Amino acid sequence: MRRKAFLFFQFFNSKYMTMNFNYESLISESCKNIPRSFIREILEIAEHPDFISFAGGLPNPAYFPLEQMNKAFQKVMENDGREALQYSGSQGFLPLREFICKRYNSLYATKMCPQNIIITNGSQQALDMLGKLFINQEDPLILEKPSYLGAIQAFSAYLPDFHQVHLTENGIDLNELEDVITKTNARILYGIPNFQNPSGISYSEETRKELAILLEWHGIIFIEDDPYNEIRFEGTPLPPVFSHLPEQVIWCGSFSKMIAPGIRTGWMCAPDELIPKLLRIKQASDLQSNNLIQRVIFRFLNDNEPEEHLQKVKSAYKKQKDTMIKAIREFFPEGSVHTNPEGGMFIWLTLPDGFDTEKVIEKSLQKKVAFVPGKSFFTAEGGSRNMRLNFSNASEEIIMEGMKRLGETIKEFAPDKFVKV
Repeated sequence: MRRKAFLFFQFFNSKYMTMNFNYESLISESCKNIPRSFIREILEIAEHPDFISFAGGLPNPAYFPLEQMNKAFQKVMENDGREALQYSGSQGFLPLREFICKRYNSLYATKMCPQNIIITNGSQQALDMLGKLFINQEDPLILEKPSYLGAIQAFSAYLPDFHQVHLTENGIDLNELEDVITKTNARILYGIPNFQNPSGISYSEETRKELAILLEWHGIIFIEDDPYNEIRFEGTPLPPVFSHLPEQVIWCGSFSKMIAPGIRTGWMCAPDELIPKLLRIKQASDLQSNNLIQRVIFRFLNDNEPEEHLQKVKSAYKKQKDTMIKAIREFFPEGSVHTNPEGGMFIWLTLPDGFDTEKVIEKSLQKKVAFVPGKSFFTAEGGSRNMRLNFSNASEEIIMEGMKRLGETIKEFAPDKFVKV
């Protein structure tokens, strides 16, 4: 009898009582403060085969090095399988850290050391770790305007007071930045100097040098997020801000764009004093990054010439970007303004007065084409006429078709603005 009563109580409890449980009362303010990711949500919708998506920041899978990665995986498993499948140190696989230092010391005359590198689960984890390290509730935190949504999400969990600084065609507006630093007494700046997400803008060499001087003068830490460094398809590569001021710049990189995003492996280079603290944060988060994948990445990089792979990617992305700009000029209204990036994966487009891209996306999804409305990249007001367009994850033919659909959608809101002069 008691057993039947117990089973009935279990059934009743699981079927009915949990339906009324007030989970919301348990949710932390940190969680509530994290904005939703329109991008991640739209990716689920855009997975349908006949859907054209310019929304996600996706590298083109046509250029993933499948054969070379397969060989690297097999070699690791054959030669070091037991070690690769074991737990490992929190800082990351030493030969991979040595490779990172050797490559960028050669490219940019930096003075990176393996002991200053921590391997992370994508550069996104590096941002979360740095948020834990530096941000207290209501601390002023400076971002670019617009800024990377993933950074806004990562830092929002620590309840900062965001301040965004406009971008010019040469990078962050240094005059406005100094004003914000003076008014807020902020100590942390986050930015993407190469092919910024979402704008595609790159900091000029002069801006990088002057920024380093400003950072040093005001005692500011710069979180230099550089995931697109390796996919410059035009212009001259420029040294990171880190090369001018390594004591106050934490340089974050990624293999997601260089090789493939599914490997979820990034890195950061930080000053000596911060490494023990960051390692404690890493250990508390996930103990270590994937030991097997780190070894496979190293084997791939060591056994192949990265430049051969990257050249294929860069050549394709250049054509895709040019095709998207051509489509903007052909299908979009007069007065539309767009960036013309020298690398990366995004174009930032501003529609003429009177348009609202959040209304446009509602209609464009019906035509099975997606983009990211500009408001997603602002912490306060802004972005209503903007859209971020990803050109890397579609062929030239698909780009033309998708942009045509998008242009037709926009035309429904203001057909008079499509009269070509």
